[in-house]
This record gives sequence, C-alpha cells and structure tokens, in this order.
Amino acid sequence: MSRFIWFFAMVMAFGCSEYDLKPGGSAEPDATDEDLDSDADADAGDPGTPGEFDGGIRGRVCDPGGGWVVGAYVYTTYDANGDGTHDARAEDETDANGAFELLGIPVDRDYTVYVIKGSFESTFTVTVAGGITEIPEAECMLEPPDIAVISGEYDHIEDIIESMGLEYTVYNGQFGSSEYLDFLTDPLAMAEFDIIFLNCGISADWMYSHREEVRINIRDFVNNGGSIYASDWAYYFVEVAFPVKIEFYGEDSLYGSAQVGAAGTVGATVLDPSMEIIIGSAVADINFDLDMWVVVEGVGAGTEVLLQGDVPIWGTWGSTMLPNAPIATRFDIGEGRVIYTTFHNEHAATTLDMTDLLEEVILSL
Repeated sequence: MSRFIWFFAMVMAFGCSEYDLKPGGSAEPDATDEDLDSDADADAGDPGTPGEFDGGIRGRVCDPGGGWVVGAYVYTTYDANGDGTHDARAEDETDANGAFELLGIPVDRDYTVYVIKGSFESTFTVTVAGGITEIPEAECMLEPPDIAVISGEYDHIEDIIESMGLEYTVYNGQFGSSEYLDFLTDPLAMAEFDIIFLNCGISADWMYSHREEVRINIRDFVNNGGSIYASDWAYYFVEVAFPVKIEFYGEDSLYGSAQVGAAGTVGATVLDPSMEIIIGSAVADINFDLDMWVVVEGVGAGTEVLLQGDVPIWGTWGSTMLPNAPIATRFDIGEGRVIYTTFHNEHAATTLDMTDLLEEVILSL
C-alpha cells in the first residue's frame, strides 16, 4: 500500500542527561555528594600519599551484541587526601574502539568503576595493585535497559534492536489494534520500561480518542527518567507532548502538514561527535525511500541537531530544496530524553550509515 493512498484514505498513522563536558574532554553526569562519599567501602588498604597516585585502569566497553561503544562515560571515585571520604574522581570517555583509561589513581586499592551510555550502564570492581590494570573485555559489557516497541506500518526499529542483542516487548500499533493504546494510556505499564520506541506508521486512533491522556503520559514518562524515540510520522507524539522543542514544517496544530518530504538520498552533515566517529565521516547518506516524510524546519531552546542537510520538499509548484534542515534531533526533559529522526529503518531501504546511526541512537537513549 502506498503511503499516499494510506494517508488520504484516513487510515492515518503516527509512528513514525548527555553529560556536561569537563575541561579534559570527558563527559560527566551531575555529581552528587553520594557519588563521592558513599563508596568509602570500595577502598582497600591505607589512603594514598603523594607519589602513590600512579595507578590506572584500562578497558573497553561493548554493547550486549559485542559492538564497541563510542562515547560512554566511565569513572571511578576515591579518597585523595586520606580523610576517609571519596573526594576525587578519575574519568574518561570511550573512543572509537570502546577504549578508556582512568589514570592517576592511588595503588593498592579496590575500585568500583561505573560505565554510563544513555539508559545503558554497568558497574564492576577492580583491584589496582600498581601501574595499569587491564580489565578483561568480557567484564565491560553494558547491561541493557527495559525496552518497549510500538510497531508501525513503515518503521522496523526492532530489527536493529535485535541485531544488537537486546530484548524488547512489542505492542501492536498498526491500524485496527488497540494494544498500543492500552499501553500508552496506562502510566504504570509505561513505567516498567526505560525506553519506548514509536515506529513510523502507528495508528492515528490515539489522537481522536485519547489525545490528552497520551500526551500527559508521554510527558510524565520522560520527565520521570524515561526515554522516547520517534521516527518520521510518529512526530506528532513529540509535537503534542513537547510542542516547543522541535519546529516541524507547516501548521503544528494540523497533523499531516509536516509530511512534505520528497523521496531521495540526502548527504547529511553529521554534527554529533559520537556519530561522526562511528561512521568515520562528517557526511552520512540518508535515504528517504518514500514521499511524504516529515520535514523539520528548526529546533527550540535546548534541542540539539545531530544531523542536518538540504532536503527536497513538495510545494504547490513541485519540488524545492529546504537548506540545513534538521534530520535528527535530541533533547532532554526532566530526567529523561527524546530523540526524533525524520528517517527510519525500512529493511533494504536503509543505508549502512543509517544503520550505524540508529544503533548509536538506541545506545544514547
């Protein structure tokens, strides 16, 4: 079924805190006294003295599927002055090979190492007897979050989730099913998950029957620490719940007015550092295999543009180009995060760049 017929036959569908950088270039979540003071039992032996801060920890971080993770924040805390509290931190951010180093820490101690990437995290204990201690790669795997996927007509993000070795719970979101609506109107059910994926092509029934309830539940889910990913036609979930964060093309109050993208391949500029490292280029090939994809004109305060490019759009007199249009965006609300992409995973239509970028999207949620 073509998207044009599907849309105008009214079988309409919707489906479609990173960390503050420190001077050394690594990233850090908000520090609390608990981070630094509650791990005193991680020390073994006497506090270090000047000259004993020559220890280090080296390792690599992988996802559950075995792929190396770029841009994960890794840190440990320790007592630097012998007063019995953890008042110092060694930290790093994983590179293109998932590698990290925590240097300048006291020797002859046990350390708890924390690894964070979006909703993915892990901890492990390391004994540093002296010099650099190497962590076995098998011990540095990120623990997966709880994931829900609402299926859609056009996106199949679950294929990439599976390829990464991640488990998920699927809710049928296609036309004729009420399963997804039961889920999105039950905040307790939503709260069981860390990430909810909204595929392109979810039934529009929610807008006509439970719009306000769904809006409130999505907003509360993110505010309370959950993450949302929406693609293409799922944009209206984002527009309704967070109306000032992304400026979609056309009249915001009218669903469908943003669906003006013309089919074609766009050479997108990669603005996100981790994404650039992952694909090894500052330009990514993004394939829009179908017309009527959602176009973004700009973003609001606090919203990051991850990818942008000159995109073809349909107008009254044919196709024109919209320069520097955001193609992938990210923003944090409360304790949670939202990522929206105008493109999605559509089996054979997805380029290698898109697959790599979507894997990074999943890990950074």
